[in-house]
Amino acid sequence: MATESNRDKIIELSRDIIQHIGYHSFNYKQIAVLIGIKNSSIHHYFPAKEDLGVAVIESDSSDFNDKIKNWNLESPLKRTDYILDLYQQYFNDGMKLCIIGTFGSSYEDIPEKLQTAVNVYIEKIAQWLSETFKDGLASGEFRFKGTPEAMASAWLSTLAGSLQMGRLRGAVHFEETLDHLRNSII
Repeated sequence: MATESNRDKIIELSRDIIQHIGYHSFNYKQIAVLIGIKNSSIHHYFPAKEDLGVAVIESDSSDFNDKIKNWNLESPLKRTDYILDLYQQYFNDGMKLCIIGTFGSSYEDIPEKLQTAVNVYIEKIAQWLSETFKDGLASGEFRFKGTPEAMASAWLSTLAGSLQMGRLRGAVHFEETLDHLRNSII
């Protein structure tokens, strides 16, 4: 039981660090110092850095699955509010990047195993957004030109980019971007 707890702590702390400084900038020593364990303890669970990176992506994806189970009980408009609120939380929590954004910014420089995990996660989010937009069009809550898939692609790209540009241009720019997304569907 305690072993699983250490593994989970390693994943969660790694996720937080990656969201703040990126995959290439974090290392096992940072994790070990913050948790109070030896580097070798981390290697026990994650022999290579990319193994830990995949675990972080999969953990974030699992958390997203848990969220959308509840979100899907709501109207399409409320579902979009939830994802916008999630990105607002990332920004408010030290201007974090989302996991797809942080791995996306270094996509060409990460191992294929990480690229595959990121692609699976991105596809999951895109599919959920597409379904939400289809439902919103069908219910009359949403009005926009183009396909739900194209709108999902625009939202996915803009959400990830909004966090990066928010770091550079500040909270006003970030919040204006979220407002623009909200207005793009109604």
